[in-house]
Amino acid sequence: MPQLFLANRGSASGLIDESTALPSSADVTILDSRLSERQVRDSAVSRQHLRDDHGATPGYARATTGSISTAEALYWTDVGGVPVASTSQGALRRIAHSKLDDSRVRLALCTNLPGFLRHLPFWEGINAVAPGSTLTYHNGRPKVLDQAVAADHPTLDLSEAAELLLAELTRSMERRILSYGKLSADVSGGMDSTSLAYILDSLQEESIYYHAGTDDPHNRDSQYARRAASELRGQFTELESLTATSGAFSEFDQNIQSLDDGPLAWAGNSKHLGFLLTDASRRGVKAHLTGVGGDELFDPLPATALDLLTTPSWKAGLRIIRRLGKMQRWSTLAVARAVGSNVNFETEMLRRIEAQAGNIVGPAEAFSWAPGFGISKFATAETREVVAQKVKDALTQGARPHHKDRFRHQMTEAVMFQGEVVRQVGHAYEHLGVAWEAPFLDDAVVRLILSLPTDILVGTRDSKPLLARATEPVAPRWLFTREDKGEYSSDLFTEYKKRRHDLSRLFDESYLVDMGHINADAVRDALSMPVVSTDELFEIEQLAGVERWVRAIQ
Repeated sequence: MPQLFLANRGSASGLIDESTALPSSADVTILDSRLSERQVRDSAVSRQHLRDDHGATPGYARATTGSISTAEALYWTDVGGVPVASTSQGALRRIAHSKLDDSRVRLALCTNLPGFLRHLPFWEGINAVAPGSTLTYHNGRPKVLDQAVAADHPTLDLSEAAELLLAELTRSMERRILSYGKLSADVSGGMDSTSLAYILDSLQEESIYYHAGTDDPHNRDSQYARRAASELRGQFTELESLTATSGAFSEFDQNIQSLDDGPLAWAGNSKHLGFLLTDASRRGVKAHLTGVGGDELFDPLPATALDLLTTPSWKAGLRIIRRLGKMQRWSTLAVARAVGSNVNFETEMLRRIEAQAGNIVGPAEAFSWAPGFGISKFATAETREVVAQKVKDALTQGARPHHKDRFRHQMTEAVMFQGEVVRQVGHAYEHLGVAWEAPFLDDAVVRLILSLPTDILVGTRDSKPLLARATEPVAPRWLFTREDKGEYSSDLFTEYKKRRHDLSRLFDESYLVDMGHINADAVRDALSMPVVSTDELFEIEQLAGVERWVRAIQ
């Protein structure tokens, strides 16, 4: 649950939960976010300890740390001279009566917005704490203690790394079982969620497993999910297909309770998540496990090859580059230029906001600092100017990559995006009493993977070799030897065809057009086309999500 912190004085470290004896003098008071605005305002003046709506005494903390993935993000603002912090932008904006930040909405229209911009709050006067950093207080003011996202590479082989990974994932499951009791989990049929299900099954016999397939006849995930279900000890439940519940271009699910932290990055799955978490709640489940983060940590990226070229495994790096070039039909010269490019982070960001056509294309994109980042083709001239200035301001203020190599920077960016999804889902369905948890996004797991030698992630006949080796004691071998991978974009195309005319009506009276953020003619032209590319479809999905979000919070 999003919590509020009121600063009194001093600084220390450590989070004290409700089971701990309360200190006589606390530096920061944690208030339940369900407290009314009046109660919070009164407490800021009187500094009294309050009770929440259910009579429970709030706990205390002297410092708190957000997660690297941003699944647990931290924000703070100033109320009547008293710093107030929270894990929710919405809790703070209601207390401080913050207005929507127009420039942040314009940033939300960009494709694949990089983390140093994505982490900016949507409300004026609210500040974000850097991912993985600690918020504490010094002389009555907030102080952020920055922490490195990734450590240096330890000297480990595949077996040693796999043993550490399984230990971390097992501890992660054990902590959640201890905290929540009976758990449920996704079994998509893919490697990530299904491998977690096998770890959970080794620890808890009566877990509940959920699967939702797709109507795409070429997707074989359901076959693998059912095979896993026949081997797992818990209950297996198949929900309505993701195709039938797709909501990327529909009105928001009425069960969603919180929209304050920004446009939904998962609107297309909102109906499915609502059905799943409602069912889990009825069965007494307190936490549901998802495999989100697995692809980001264990699937090699094109940029993986760049790091391999600097190691004794440079031949493996060349093989990846050659294979990718052939698959994408890139010229050898273009690939060589992209691989040999030493453009730095700042220079690339400036190039992208100056590019009239939007994204960089070809191999230069795959091996870049920010794949897919560009100003929306639907943006007005004013929006382009605002976005460009926000990027320049952030760079001037010290925005830097998460890691010195592009591979680990890209991985961290992808992990942080998935963390945002987990955070938003948790806030949106909090009322159901089922936490949505992603063990792969735990700090200990993320730091471990980021610190490993790159060649551990490639070079065997298995898909995701590190995860395969780690889960070998509990998961079957067949899970990692499948040659195909579940693909779900067809569901999005199917829904788009059904709702294209509804989208046209939506943008006939567009808030974003009225606000001067997007070009009405450009949107109409795109929606009039009977066929769109995958990239165009994703951008239209994003545009529709921002449009509906802005309407919902007005």
